[in-house]
Amino acid sequence: MRLLVTHPELALGLVEALNETDCLAARTGSHTLEVFAPWLLEGGEPAHAATEVLFFVRAWASGYAGFRATLLRAS
Repeated sequence: MRLLVTHPELALGLVEALNETDCLAARTGSHTLEVFAPWLLEGGEPAHAATEVLFFVRAWASGYAGFRATLLRAS
């Protein structure tokens, strides 16, 4: 899944935090990250994975005023 972040200077910190979980994350642009949830390989639901990732991101972002991340829909 692809995330759009409002503060690119915080993207690396978010990538590191996501990589400390079961997720694999990488920065793909100045304001975008790609996040993969490995449990999807075991038949997990994409909507559930997106909910979990966004929950984690919002918790992580609570320490950064104004930071927002939005899930970008696949085209």
